[in-house]
Amino acid sequence: MAQREQPKATSVEAWLEAHSPGYQYGYVLMLLAMTFIVMAAGPPDEWTRVITVLLQGLTLLAALLASRVNRRFFRIAAGVALLSLLASIGSLITTGSHDPTSGFFLLNILLVSTVPYVIGRSLWQRRVIDVRTVLGAICIYVLLGMMFAFLYAAIDGLSSAPFFVQTSHATIPDFLYFSYITQTTVGYGDFTARGDLGRALAVLEALSGQLYLVTIIAVLVSRLSSTRPGAGSAPPTADAPSAPAAPSAQDSA
Repeated sequence: MAQREQPKATSVEAWLEAHSPGYQYGYVLMLLAMTFIVMAAGPPDEWTRVITVLLQGLTLLAALLASRVNRRFFRIAAGVALLSLLASIGSLITTGSHDPTSGFFLLNILLVSTVPYVIGRSLWQRRVIDVRTVLGAICIYVLLGMMFAFLYAAIDGLSSAPFFVQTSHATIPDFLYFSYITQTTVGYGDFTARGDLGRALAVLEALSGQLYLVTIIAVLVSRLSSTRPGAGSAPPTADAPSAPAAPSAQDSA
């Protein structure tokens, strides 16, 4: 949307835009690391789920702020993040269940899947390759692994049969572990998908993860090194022919 169509910034939006330069995806990556630590190492209770939704909402807003999206879209995303947080707290109060529901995982998929699109669109429009671009691309890679983990967990919650062959009571750390092990094609084999849908999604994640690394990340890193000062100039080698010397005044006399 054109800049002239931007709505007037509120005091909070003006402060955020003034104190957060564009394309600062290092903060997004830091929030993703915090989210992963909470989900993988936090206690399996309802408060961990609330903190997870909070961190994912902050990650979404940080990515939108770094990508310099339109203020209307930022306000809509802020409203969705706030409603998601209130819904997670309301679920904690009404149900009091320690086990996450399929609705919780679908809500996380909604929050997580928006961020890769926003970052990718922003980097494509920017058309500048630097460290910030590489950090944004790494954020997309991490987010894809997290999105597949929530997708596997949602399938487990919606299906009558367990998702894994090895266990019928998989936890969030189990799905995170399986997703990133599949994405990096390590393939320990201690967890395997039971159904055809789970296997198909695991193959899709493995293929997309490897193709993303060997194409997007590899190209960005190679172009990042080639755009550094002095990267394109190489010293002359001994085999290269030397340029002829300029004639001296004595030779021309």
